[in-house]
Amino acid sequence: MTIDNNLNAMVAAQMQVNQNAQNIASVGAAVGSSELQEVSQELIDSIVGQIPEVISYEANAKGIQTQNAVSDTFLNLKA
Repeated sequence: MTIDNNLNAMVAAQMQVNQNAQNIASVGAAVGSSELQEVSQELIDSIVGQIPEVISYEANAKGIQTQNAVSDTFLNLKA
């Protein structure tokens, strides 16, 4: 696994979060009053879909941190 793989996965997760956010915002824009907004399956899927994307983003960030720590250790051993 390389940092590029983690960065690509983070970009993909960010794009999915943005899409879900647009889906959620479109419900609010369609109906001005929050009392009149109907909960649809698409809205529920968009809200619930945010959870694994955030977890994926955090996991890939931790992967990059781990790779950096390993690289630092190897450099210290060589020095």
